Amino acid sequence: MLKPLSLQLGTTLVELMISMAIGFASLTAMASLVGHGIGLNTQLLAKSRLDEELNGIVELLINDIKRAGFDGNTSSIVSDPNTLVSPFAGSVVIANHPAESANSCLLFAYDRNKNGLLDTVNTNENYGYRLKDKAIEIRLDGLGCSINGWHDLSDPQVVKVTKLEFKLHNQQSGSVKAKRIELIVEAELKSNSAISKRVHTSFMIKNYG
Repeated sequence: MLKPLSLQLGTTLVELMISMAIGFASLTAMASLVGHGIGLNTQLLAKSRLDEELNGIVELLINDIKRAGFDGNTSSIVSDPNTLVSPFAGSVVIANHPAESANSCLLFAYDRNKNGLLDTVNTNENYGYRLKDKAIEIRLDGLGCSINGWHDLSDPQVVKVTKLEFKLHNQQSGSVKAKRIELIVEAELKSNSAISKRVHTSFMIKNYG
């Protein structure tokens, strides 16, 4: 006796189209999430780049400016202050390049080789930092704030420095006099001005009374 044939039910065209539509929607949603994630990650990397660049520069400025006024001959000057005057005294000057905002240039000096002399040949002990053309520059060869020839410290192709400001404050504790530098730096990514950073800090220069 012959067995009845079982019905072979297949997928209809409508069901296939619905399945494809659902799959396409899922892929679109996933692609959107991946795209958002990539965009967010790119922004975080860009912000990290700005943070790293600016934090490194600020740390360098602070550590260097803190040395202002240091004299390797300090012990002799302290023992005979009426006769001996440090060549590094009065070296801190705040000014600006003519094309930049006020107080955006700081000049100072310190005795790097500890010989008690303000050297200007071979190793020039006149230092400084300034804002020029959206970059922080470092002083070379004792040049003044308004003179060309300084060297870029920040990378103007990556970071655009929009503000650099120095303020000098008197600080006294009892009979001990010192100076405090207030430093403000504002910068943004050249490729995306929406990513920006501001640093406002202050520190003592104890060798400079």
